[in-house]
Amino acid sequence: TFIPRDKKTFYASEYAIGKTAVTMIYPFWEYDANGYVLMPNPLKTNVYAGKVCSVFFDVIKDVNVAIDREVTTDIVQAAMKGGVKSSVIKFLMKRENKKMIRRIINWLRRMAKEGRKIAFVGAPYILHFVMDELERNGETFNFGENGAVVTGGGWKIYEDKRMPVEEFRKRVEELLGIPPEQCLDLYGMVEGNGWMVHCPEGHYLHVPHSYFEPLVLNEEYEIMGYNEWGRFAFLDSLAMSYPGFIISGDRVRLLEHCPVCERPGPVLEPEVKRERGEEMRGCAEEVRRMLSMDLGK
Repeated sequence: TFIPRDKKTFYASEYAIGKTAVTMIYPFWEYDANGYVLMPNPLKTNVYAGKVCSVFFDVIKDVNVAIDREVTTDIVQAAMKGGVKSSVIKFLMKRENKKMIRRIINWLRRMAKEGRKIAFVGAPYILHFVMDELERNGETFNFGENGAVVTGGGWKIYEDKRMPVEEFRKRVEELLGIPPEQCLDLYGMVEGNGWMVHCPEGHYLHVPHSYFEPLVLNEEYEIMGYNEWGRFAFLDSLAMSYPGFIISGDRVRLLEHCPVCERPGPVLEPEVKRERGEEMRGCAEEVRRMLSMDLGK
C-alpha cells in the first residue's frame, strides 16, 4: 500500500482525481458549495486513500470530514493485520460509529433547511451506515439536483457482505433524493494515478486515455482485445518515482467506446470485481478495517 510517490507524482495524481470527478459531475459542480469527505482528514494522515482527497478542499468552499483525527502508522498496521471476527466487526461498527453518523445526519438536516448544495466524496460504506440510520428513523431528504455523491474505495461493507452499486444508487435516491445521474463511483488504486469515473448517462467507467493505457490480460497474462473479461492491468505515465506498469487483482471488461454517451476513449463495465482467489486489499480496505477496529477502542 505504501507507494514511493515524489511530490511531482502526488500532485499529478491529486490533480487527476480532481479534474476527473469535477468534469464528469459538471455542470453540478460549483465552488460555493458544501462537502463532506467520507474518509480520514487528508491533513491528518499519510494513508493515500485519505491524503489524495485533500484536493477536495480546493474545489469545494466548505468541507467537513467524517474521521477528523490523526491516522498513525500503528493504526494502519493494526488494520492491515486484521484478525477480528466478522461478528465483532459488525458489533463495533453498529455501536461505535453512532457519533460519526449522528454528525453527518445533523449536517444533512442543516444543509436541507438552508437549501444548500451538497456533495459527498469518499467511502460508500460510511454513507451506507448513514442511510441505515435514516431508514430506521423513517427520515428522508430531497436534495434533488442540489446533491451529488462521488464514491470510491470499494463496496465491501463487512467481512462477508458486499453492496451492489445499483442498490446503493437506488437507496441514495430514495433516502437523500439525489438522482442516479449525480451518484457516481470512481475506480482507482493506490498503485496508480489514473482515475476512472462513472458517466452520468450509463455509469460506465471512463478511462483517462490521454495518460493512462488500460490492458486486459488472460490467465497466461497475454493481452486480450476489447469486449473480453480478464485481469486489469495498465501503463501509467504519471508515475515519476516508481515503475507505473501494474497488474491488478481486479476482473474487468474493457470496451472501445461507451455504449451510452459520446465521450471519447475506452471504458470499463460499470462494476469491477475481484479475480478469483484474490484477497480484498489496498489502503481503502485498510481504512475500512481501521474504522471498524480503531473506533471501537
